[in-house]
Amino acid sequence: MFFLGKVPESVEKLLERLQILSERLMEDFAGESVTNTFTDKPQILDLFAAEQLGCIRSGTVTIVSKGVEVACLEAGDLVGVSRVFGLPYPELKVEEPVEIDLIQRDDFVQFVNNDPMRQHRWSNYLLTNSALYQEVLAHFHVQVQVQTPKGFKQISDGEVIIREGDVADTVYQLMSGSADVTVNNVTVGEVLNGEIFGAMAVFTGEERNATVTARQDCQLLAIPKNQFVDLIRAQPETAITLLDNMSRRVKSLNEQVIRQSSRIA
Repeated sequence: MFFLGKVPESVEKLLERLQILSERLMEDFAGESVTNTFTDKPQILDLFAAEQLGCIRSGTVTIVSKGVEVACLEAGDLVGVSRVFGLPYPELKVEEPVEIDLIQRDDFVQFVNNDPMRQHRWSNYLLTNSALYQEVLAHFHVQVQVQTPKGFKQISDGEVIIREGDVADTVYQLMSGSADVTVNNVTVGEVLNGEIFGAMAVFTGEERNATVTARQDCQLLAIPKNQFVDLIRAQPETAITLLDNMSRRVKSLNEQVIRQSSRIA
């Protein structure tokens, strides 16, 4: 799981712990399960049987609370646990294809209860979940409630994300993978995991001044121009990240200019 927007280090540590516990809990599951693929669904839990929970095999599921996208679940994460035990549950939507192993609640409970170590891991999982949401609520309760921009995109290796000369109407954040930046077919930099890019032309209103091409398969968060300012107002740390990214690129360009000048000299 990961949250949309920057979170405290304490939350990051709990997320890592939750991922490890989930993987270890399910690593030797040998019960009956059915793998289903879900695509473009606003609430995938409506498609589960009444007593089914799931374990994500591949893809990303977005958690939506009161119309706001707040976090994403990834491969290895459990889904629908609250629902099968009669507790309130959020909207879980998917856009790109997601594979989920569906498991009957009774089979899961029996699997856990058959081994003391699994019982211990399950208890730790629940306690970590509780601590995680307490930390998240403590962090976000003072922040402005803003609709998190929609638009997760899967980009294949070699695919152009931004093309030089195009109209700039979107800012991007690279959630995974890497990409090359070129100007007039000359490589001038790179975009790495977590970086925000495409903002300069959005701010200035000019055409794109560089082409960005995926170096490997990538996942992007596409933020429409009219939502980007609201995002910065609600989460000022986004602006800091953007400035850090820009500073690194300016430094990279300066180094290339110095190298080129040295060759000419």
